[in-house]
Amino acid sequence: MTTSPLSVPPSALILGAGWLGWALAESLAADGVRVTTVRRSAHAPVRGGAAVAFDLTGLAVDRDATSELPASLRGHDVVIAAVAPDRSKGDDHASTYPAAALAAARIAQRTGARALCWISSTGVYGGVDGSAVTEATPRSGHGAAHDALCQAEDTILAASSSVLRVGVLRVAGLYGPGRDPAPRYRDVSNLAGRSGHWLNLAWRDDVIAAILVWTSHALSDRPTPPVLNVADGTPLTMAECARLVAQADGRAFVPPPDAPDGDIVAPSRSNQRIRVDALRALGWTPYVPNLRVGLLRLGYTRLALDAQPYGPNTANVREFLRALAGLNEAEHAHVLTEWARASATTAFARADRVLADTMVRVNREAERDAAAGPLLQM
Repeated sequence: MTTSPLSVPPSALILGAGWLGWALAESLAADGVRVTTVRRSAHAPVRGGAAVAFDLTGLAVDRDATSELPASLRGHDVVIAAVAPDRSKGDDHASTYPAAALAAARIAQRTGARALCWISSTGVYGGVDGSAVTEATPRSGHGAAHDALCQAEDTILAASSSVLRVGVLRVAGLYGPGRDPAPRYRDVSNLAGRSGHWLNLAWRDDVIAAILVWTSHALSDRPTPPVLNVADGTPLTMAECARLVAQADGRAFVPPPDAPDGDIVAPSRSNQRIRVDALRALGWTPYVPNLRVGLLRLGYTRLALDAQPYGPNTANVREFLRALAGLNEAEHAHVLTEWARASATTAFARADRVLADTMVRVNREAERDAAAGPLLQM
C-alpha cells in the first residue's frame, strides 16, 4: 500500500507474466492501464490488454531484431521486467537474467518508453554477517547466479538516458497467495545451527505497490532513486520464523537444534537485515509489515486466536510512551544519558537476558516487537 495517491501510466508492457508479473498486470489493468504481457508461451491477456508470445533471448542476441518487434510491444509508457528462470525448460540465473535485461533495455530504448523497471534480488548484497543493508551497501558474493544478477542490473542502469528513466528494485524473499513460506520452517532440523540467521521477506502485493510508487515518481519527473530495496522492513531470525509457523499450526514450538559440533553453521544463503528507508521516503508503506500478518492473510487463523494483550500493564506502558513522546529536546537528551548509564550495568544486562529468554519461552516475541517499535521510532 502507499500513503498518497499515485498516478498510473496510460500503458505498460510487462515482460515475464509469471506469479508476480501476472498479478502486477491485473492490478494495472484494474486501474485502467492498457497492459501488454509477454512470455515465451501463448497465454490469455488481462482484461482490456494484449498477450504476446515472444522469446526475449533472440532479441538479446540480435541487436537489429528490435526492428522486427511485434507491433503490440511498441508504444508503451513504461516497461516492467519481472522475469524468472523457467526450470522446466532448463533455465537458470545465468541463462535468464543477463539476456532478459539486455532485451528489456533494447525494447524500452527502441519503442519510446519513458521508464524501465527491473525486478532484481536483495541477494546481490551477499551479506552473511547479519549486518543491516541499504542501497549504498556494496554488492558482494560469488557464483554464477550472483554474477548473473549483477550483470543484469548493470545492463539496466546503463540504459538510462535523458528520455528513459531506469530503476532496479531489489526484492527480498517473495511470498503471498499461492506461495506459502510456512513449509520451509516446519522441520526445525533443517535449521540446525542457523537459528540466529536473519531472513527478509516481501508480500507480493507490497512489491507491486513498490513498483507502482517507483513508476509514478519516474513518470512525473520527481527525484527517483535508481535502486530501491523492497522488503517488509521486519527481518526475522530463522528461529522466530519457526516459532510463528508452529504457532500458526497450533503446535508447541521446539527451538531449532544446535549444529552437531556446537558451532554456528555458515549461511547457505544470505544472512542480512534489509533496510527500506529509501522506499518509505517515496510514500510506500507495507500492507503486510511482518510474517505474522502475512500468515494471517494466508489463512492461518490460529494466529488471530492466539493474539493477546501485551500484559496487565499495557495501559501504563502506553501512557509512558505518550509521556516520552511529549518530552522536549533537553528532556530527551537527559533520558538518553540515563539510559546509557543504566544499560551499561551488570544488573541491566542480567535482567535483559532473563526478559528475552522469558519472551521466547512463552511465545511473545511478536508482542515484544510491537511494544518496542514506538520506542525505536522515537
